[in-house]
Amino acid sequence: MTKYPDPVYYPAWLDSNGGIKDGEYRTFKLPQGMRLGDFVVTLCVSRDSMPQLLNPAGNLTATKQLASGTWVSAVMFRYDGEWNLRNGDSVRWRVPGGGGATIATYVYRGAETRDIPITPFHEVKEYANVSEAPLNSPAGNTTLFLALTEAKNLTHVQFPEGVTSHKPPIQGRFGEFQLLLHSGDMPGTGSEGFGKVLFDTTVPAAAVITIKIPGDPNGQGIWVLGDPVASVLGNTTYLL
Repeated sequence: MTKYPDPVYYPAWLDSNGGIKDGEYRTFKLPQGMRLGDFVVTLCVSRDSMPQLLNPAGNLTATKQLASGTWVSAVMFRYDGEWNLRNGDSVRWRVPGGGGATIATYVYRGAETRDIPITPFHEVKEYANVSEAPLNSPAGNTTLFLALTEAKNLTHVQFPEGVTSHKPPIQGRFGEFQLLLHSGDMPGTGSEGFGKVLFDTTVPAAAVITIKIPGDPNGQGIWVLGDPVASVLGNTTYLL
């Protein structure tokens, strides 16, 4: 490659991986098949203390402590090859004091990486003792939705129609509670009342996290076919 690929309207999901790690330092390799210019979203979920990003260094990290006490930290970065990662093709987190933590990495191709958002979290909403939760409105270009649940016996999460689910979910365990991090994405910009994410049991704690994957920034409007509000045809609207 002589240059990074040009960004596209709807960056495409490429791959994801993750899992639970114990100890103070957590290293997890990026998914296979990475190319220069790929857009990476990495999260570390910890129960006991706030995660700290060690590798890649110099990136802005967003951190939020949920009402359940769980910490969620995330970072976005452009994959520039192994030279940008001090430990080969691996992301490295530190959780002071150790304890169980879950790492998740999501890779997209065709994203706009020249102007990466300051914070990965476009929106975070929390719920307690629910079997369903409203899904945040799609944020534009491609939106990554994350359903983070803490429960004893949850086995399945279902996103509404229009959201492409990434399977299998990434799982971990905090004490007696199972952590389930289920993800999916959708292109375009939606409206309020978009839909709900469904759980197959009542969960004590859940968070719905919305992350915007930046796309081609030419300023033109984005129209989602099937959105109950944004896709209503008007008198001057034509399909070509």
